[in-house]
Amino acid sequence: FPSAPSYAGVYDQFGLLRSGTILAHAVHLSDDEVQLIKARDAGISHCATSNFNLRSGVAPVGKFLDAGVKVGLGTDVSGGFSTSILTEIQHASMASKVLQFTSGTKAAAQVEGESVTFTNKQLPIATLLYLATLGGASLCRLDKHIGSFAPGKSFDALLVSPRGRQIGMWGSGEKIHPGETDEVEKKDLHEWLERFMFCGDDRNIDRVYVQGRWVGGFSYTSSAAAKGTAEP
Repeated sequence: FPSAPSYAGVYDQFGLLRSGTILAHAVHLSDDEVQLIKARDAGISHCATSNFNLRSGVAPVGKFLDAGVKVGLGTDVSGGFSTSILTEIQHASMASKVLQFTSGTKAAAQVEGESVTFTNKQLPIATLLYLATLGGASLCRLDKHIGSFAPGKSFDALLVSPRGRQIGMWGSGEKIHPGETDEVEKKDLHEWLERFMFCGDDRNIDRVYVQGRWVGGFSYTSSAAAKGTAEP
């Protein structure tokens, strides 16, 4: 299509670049394409595992976030090797670190600051959690219904047990004790979340809730096995 200014421009030319359009990978977008995707309210699915596996390159997710483009995580199992969102979180983190050290950027992104920039910086834990939850929901135009614990949304949740079943979650035997300050408790929970993201797996998922209904997890399967049924 000689009249299209870019690859993304081909989609736009045929009315396919719009809200709800999800573009996978986005490893080689030009600046003009990023701005076009933002203008059309389309989004990008970051498939880091697939990109690494196929040696496609590294998507500049920080650049997309700074441009205001919607971004979530995807597995692309035709090119990747895992359907686990935890694997995608880990590889998205590694991808951002690759961009950081190859660009020579020193500081990691800090979400606490008033003016946050993510381009060529290591993605913080809070940003990785966002990409795996509300970011993905926004791509599918479902962010008003799922993706966070905001009042009125469906209760889709994982109850995570950070200790007892997965030896890889080092140092996870500590408990938050009554009397600790809010800052200490917040720091403890942040560290536990990071341990689960990078050292945990399905053995640490005690319960899975979808729209408020208990549908899976370690306790679910254990209860079902004890009763000899498929239901707890």
